[in-house]
Amino acid sequence: MKKLISYISSDIYRWYGHSSFKFFLLALLKKRGFKFVFFMRLANFFDSIFFARFFFIIIYKVMKIIYSSDIDFRCRVGYGFKLHHVIGTAWGPNVEIGNNVTITHNVTLGQKNGVMPTIGSNVYIGPNACIVGVNIGDNCVIAPGSIVIKDVPKNAVVAGNPAKIISYKGSKDLIDFPFKTGAK
Repeated sequence: MKKLISYISSDIYRWYGHSSFKFFLLALLKKRGFKFVFFMRLANFFDSIFFARFFFIIIYKVMKIIYSSDIDFRCRVGYGFKLHHVIGTAWGPNVEIGNNVTITHNVTLGQKNGVMPTIGSNVYIGPNACIVGVNIGDNCVIAPGSIVIKDVPKNAVVAGNPAKIISYKGSKDLIDFPFKTGAK
């Protein structure tokens, strides 16, 4: 339970730069992305507890319908996850997402040859991006509308269809309130 609270606290911090019960309530009431991720984390945490799992999975499935999202709650998501707008996002259970990742609307993380994407830490993924079966390094930016079909090295900024590296400026200007932790 302590680890779950730590994850939720880190998500709140990414939205406001502070983490307290007041900001938890504010995020739950005002931020769709936080609300969705909160119930996703609960469904993931309680998945192994027989009676509790049904309750939280049903709530999560209702949230998926409300927000037109198809994110599998069994994916592995690090600390400080910020999901903007939620709508149109989709990925499966084998996706791995690092710490301090920001994902916007209409993002698809799809499989290629049975391999799901791995997203590093401090990554920003813009609207309408599609990442298929590749590794995204730490501190990367995936520009809006990009189709990523090849691995992206750390600190790269990619754009286009297919995505090409346009700089190595990284994501430091796009990651608001990064949560500092030694865990992943």
